[in-house]
Amino acid sequence: MVKVITIRDDVYDRLSTLKKRHGMSFSEAIDMLLNESKLTREGLLDHAGKLKEVDIDRRALYRLKRWGSGD
Repeated sequence: MVKVITIRDDVYDRLSTLKKRHGMSFSEAIDMLLNESKLTREGLLDHAGKLKEVDIDRRALYRLKRWGSGD
């Protein structure tokens, strides 16, 4: 079933960028974000230590650290 939703242009642009980056449809991108939100509600500490070193994107981590520090 297809539904029509209305979102702001800035939200559309961010969602479109996310879906293109991961090669997914809008539905898949929204589903991923909803599932990510669910994980956050469950608590990040519940998932601590599950990520393997090889799975870490160092460049993305560096950008996140810079973004969080306001640089």
